[in-house]
Amino acid sequence: MAAVESRSRLREFFEYNLKPVWDLLSQGQFGFLAGAVIEEFTGRNPYFWYRERRGKDRIVTRQVRSHEMWIDLYDRGLSRHLFIRGVHEANATAAYRDALAELREETTDEVTVLDVGANIGYYVLEEADVLGERAAIVAFEPDPENRRLLERNIEHNGCVDHVDISSLAIDEHSGEGTFYRSTHSNWNRLGGERETERADELVEEFFVETTSIDRYLDERGMEPADVNAVRMDLEGHELTVLRGMTDVLAADGPLVLFVEFHPDFGNHEKYEAALSRIEGSGFTIRHVDQYWNVLDVESFETLRDVEGSHVRVVFSRDID
Repeated sequence: MAAVESRSRLREFFEYNLKPVWDLLSQGQFGFLAGAVIEEFTGRNPYFWYRERRGKDRIVTRQVRSHEMWIDLYDRGLSRHLFIRGVHEANATAAYRDALAELREETTDEVTVLDVGANIGYYVLEEADVLGERAAIVAFEPDPENRRLLERNIEHNGCVDHVDISSLAIDEHSGEGTFYRSTHSNWNRLGGERETERADELVEEFFVETTSIDRYLDERGMEPADVNAVRMDLEGHELTVLRGMTDVLAADGPLVLFVEFHPDFGNHEKYEAALSRIEGSGFTIRHVDQYWNVLDVESFETLRDVEGSHVRVVFSRDID
């Protein structure tokens, strides 16, 4: 066991420290690398001051897989990760694309995807790429800064006709909720307590309009059975969203769920309750990964025992 833990720590050090350094050096991004190292120790990044003095924008383009994306270098989360590596969650991306491709073959009409917490559009562009002209994507993103880049990326990649962008925050009920912005855009979250592992990274809070998925569909005259895929990465908010999509989970027809769970961000009982809700709706497990590792998990019983954060799971139902 000690040897396994040591190898895991070494792999973690490589993936999160050595590999990013190597990636930046190989790209010739010496200034960005130096600034990131100084920022880690001081909280200030002189590279950004240097760029501003030279009149350079904080928003830059980066080739991300088959797309060119606009990203924010000041964002210490997803944007910076994409700038360094040009890909995000490679194993989960591949598994999700496979599931969407099977959906495309299984259905004959539009393939409707609800992307909850769309951020700047990484997965939205992957969804649009796989589904092509049959894509009908609703991208929910309540953070206005993320949403501006999301809109820009959707337009830049020619997906405007297939993506509807909403500023609503998805919750269990309709109303109003407190939204917390982080220094890492993919750590933003709705509601919950500030006293969490990442509370020191929070920089702003404001009210946003909330709705449930079932209510959203009802108000727009959409049938729950018309939804073919739902993706969510909500920093521990998964159970409340699942509670608000009862009609979708109960509807007939093929459905893919791609959820990133964070068992350690709340109590483990909520994680188990979310899994029970999905299991009771007839889903099977297609893929599980955590950090850089693909996990050998095929049963919900085993999945309940997974600890930590960033547990990415692709589920499916009624896909031949």
